[in-house]
Amino acid sequence: MVATRLITALALLSSVVAFRLPTTARLLCSPPRYSVPCLCASEEPVPEAVKQRAAPDNYDEAEARGLELAGAGEYERAIRMFELAQTLPGAGIDYNRQKQGGMIGSATAPPNPREWGERRYATPEQKLIAQYNIACCCAGMGDVPRALELLRDYLSKVSEPLKQVNQMLVDEDLVSLRPQLQALRQEFKTDNRKPGLFGFPGLRNPLRDAADSIGVEWKD
Repeated sequence: MVATRLITALALLSSVVAFRLPTTARLLCSPPRYSVPCLCASEEPVPEAVKQRAAPDNYDEAEARGLELAGAGEYERAIRMFELAQTLPGAGIDYNRQKQGGMIGSATAPPNPREWGERRYATPEQKLIAQYNIACCCAGMGDVPRALELLRDYLSKVSEPLKQVNQMLVDEDLVSLRPQLQALRQEFKTDNRKPGLFGFPGLRNPLRDAADSIGVEWKD
């Protein structure tokens, strides 16, 4: 009788072991994992204030922004940025008196130098650079008359216009203006031709040649 019960208990134990779940099945009962959403992939529209950058507060920033816009083909916005650059603080420095008054006890004494304030402005050279960039933008837009007008005004303000025209002829931003620039170059070559002896073109002055040979400036 005892042997029979022992055999029955062993049979029941073996059946329980046979119906145990495999180890891999336990993973199905583990809690699911949640991924953190990526903020850059948000479908919410970007606020307009974030899209727009802060307005430049000096010449260099406006010039850099204008060149960036021009490089992207946004010529109209680039022109506005170059025009803005001409009105912003630049390399020029001016000092103005913030407070009138001399030293204590004297009405004629010089003013305190600490009362002078500094004001920066775009120099004429910087304004000319901005004007040149505007002309390049006009050329990129196909506005040849406006670009040529700006370049003529630019050349009237520089010290060596013929040299500047030669540089314009190799500027890739002014390819559409090369026929007009070549004609403009011929005009300046004619104007820069030195007068000859007694004012007759082509008649060489030996004194001028002698002065040139020893490095002396000759003035007619």
